Amino acid sequence: MFKTPSKGKINVVISDTHCGSDRAVFPPQIDLPPLMADEGSRTLRYSNNQKKLYDHLMYCGEYINKNFKDYQKIITHNGDATEGVHHHTIQLSAPMIDDHVIIHQVVMDDFLRACGFSVKNGDELRYVSGTETHTLYTESRIAKYFEDYGATFHDELKLNQYGRNLWFVHQWVGAGDGHNEGNGIAAALKRLYFNSLKEGFIMPDFISTSHYHKATLGSYSQNWKTYQAMITPSFQMKTRFGQKVAPFQRNDIGLGLIEVSPSGLIGAHPPLLMENGI
Repeated sequence: MFKTPSKGKINVVISDTHCGSDRAVFPPQIDLPPLMADEGSRTLRYSNNQKKLYDHLMYCGEYINKNFKDYQKIITHNGDATEGVHHHTIQLSAPMIDDHVIIHQVVMDDFLRACGFSVKNGDELRYVSGTETHTLYTESRIAKYFEDYGATFHDELKLNQYGRNLWFVHQWVGAGDGHNEGNGIAAALKRLYFNSLKEGFIMPDFISTSHYHKATLGSYSQNWKTYQAMITPSFQMKTRFGQKVAPFQRNDIGLGLIEVSPSGLIGAHPPLLMENGI
């Protein structure tokens, strides 16, 4: 049995690592299996942009290790662990989907070490499924790789911590833009609230969603209670596709933090963002 954390739980929400993309986080060096029978293993190194992403990920891990030592760490990778080969993209660091899986596993191993992850201390690792266009069905295999860390795999993750309900899903609602930023979150929470009344389920206190690479926090209040939702940042700089679907909009790099205290207080810390993430 792990020791009870004296300060509660810190939910570390990392998402959209898109490993395998040449615009996404990548380890300093990695040896990948040969592609052809007459070739040896391939040694790849990160680019200057990928170095910035990797360095920021390690900064995030060290920040968590330093500032949340007496907390139970619940680390959730909230979808899109790998980039995949899709839409004829040429923005890849490696050509094979299996390469992308290996890259992600190395990156996450490094991150878990940096943040002081320990099963003995009761820390938990969760994986939430992302967009199959990117990941196909690799994320369940990645979660299996981390089974020694107690990793579990979910399409929708629902946790109860000190009486508070936290839900995680990769794609739920967009951030919006300009004067509309955050409006979609408030409207989605309102819909969910009234659905909970009609359908008889417990309304979550906090929802963490991802996919849009744009860190945003929103809320909705009803009957003297406030419900919150967060869109997480990513660890991928804008791709050519991103420039088309979200032109002139920021692309945040980093991760989200949700604290739940033993008394049931719950709230989001400011996300750990990399400057000039776009």
